[in-house]
Amino acid sequence: MESQKRNNSKESISTFKDALFVDKEAVFALLLCQEGLLAPVSHLMNEEEMQEVDATGLYKGQSFPFSFILAPSGRRNTIVLKNAKKGNVITLVCEGNVCGELVVDSTFKIDKQQRLFKIMSGDIYSQKAQDIYRRLGDYAICGKYCLFLENTRFDFMCHIGKQTILQTKKNIQAENITAMVLDASPVTRIHERIFRLVLDESDLLVLMLLRHRDEGLLDFHIRKTCLQNVIDNYLPTNRILIFPLDDIYLFAGAHGIILDAILAQNLGCDRIVIGENHPNLTIYYDNQKIYSIFDTIKDIKIHVKLLHEFVYCSQCSTIVSLKTCPHGNHHHIHYHSGLLQGILQAGLIPPTILMRKEVSAKILSYLYPKRFSPLLKQFGAMFANNGMIEKQDDEDFYLKLINLYQTHSLK
Repeated sequence: MESQKRNNSKESISTFKDALFVDKEAVFALLLCQEGLLAPVSHLMNEEEMQEVDATGLYKGQSFPFSFILAPSGRRNTIVLKNAKKGNVITLVCEGNVCGELVVDSTFKIDKQQRLFKIMSGDIYSQKAQDIYRRLGDYAICGKYCLFLENTRFDFMCHIGKQTILQTKKNIQAENITAMVLDASPVTRIHERIFRLVLDESDLLVLMLLRHRDEGLLDFHIRKTCLQNVIDNYLPTNRILIFPLDDIYLFAGAHGIILDAILAQNLGCDRIVIGENHPNLTIYYDNQKIYSIFDTIKDIKIHVKLLHEFVYCSQCSTIVSLKTCPHGNHHHIHYHSGLLQGILQAGLIPPTILMRKEVSAKILSYLYPKRFSPLLKQFGAMFANNGMIEKQDDEDFYLKLINLYQTHSLK
């Protein structure tokens, strides 16, 4: 579709008669499709395609859990969609800024309840399901679209996409590429252990780091910063890439794990790593054989590797797999993100068997900025140094403090 890029300022929006107001989740979903990361889906589906995919769970012979449509809510959007004619150019607006254009092919009414049921795999009463229902409109629109995403958060994702991975693959002559979806809230020693395990068997690891709508204690920036720090200092940097993945409604239900696999496949990966305790894996037994949701898919050519849970064992004095450790659960320390976040939120330093001290220092200085400002003046007197006067910050203070905690000659 040929279109002329328009002014992205908020003042220009009032000049557009026909505009659809969409949220970031919709923009990110459209971007994934535009970049070819949801293939074989390559466009917004029309009514006939929607009905076929929702009925069969297939698109062009490949598993695709539900139809790919655009149905934004809101009174103004409903009016625009009801009045739209084939060939009309619709402006797409997100958070007050023009983000794209769409040439109308058709509009059609949808069943919101059925749509929600498909997305959430039947779980329509949770809070997440209700949030999705509120953002669904009564009408959908299809047609060719083009996004304008320069100088936005989505522009970054455009450049850390398939081409970057393919170029890296070429540079290091990688034959095997593994993907892994993670939250890293926070990144722990277990993550490192898994990264190393994967890199033993793969040439390149793509970390699809989730970016949540409601970030909670640790936002995407600090999580990515800590993850990148671990990669830069303790892992082969040229063999790991971070791909920002918005945790949008498409991935909300049990079938979201299938879309993870489709996305990984379209990023050029031939394997995806998933923990056995993943809530959407749906493991079951039949005739003494183990199956998962991936045994129901068709024509998604990516190998799924299941990982056992790792813990720290006080008897083994190291990180072990639950499958190989001979000691009881009472000897195990589990790496629950909620527990670690609770320790950090209390302003405490987690044990280094759980997290690297550099990660703890970055997070605590982020959560409690200028916490040690009065003490920094006494920095030189409190800690041993190389005799040089250097500017110190809260992160340096935490690192020095942790080092003192690790002094073993005095009990």
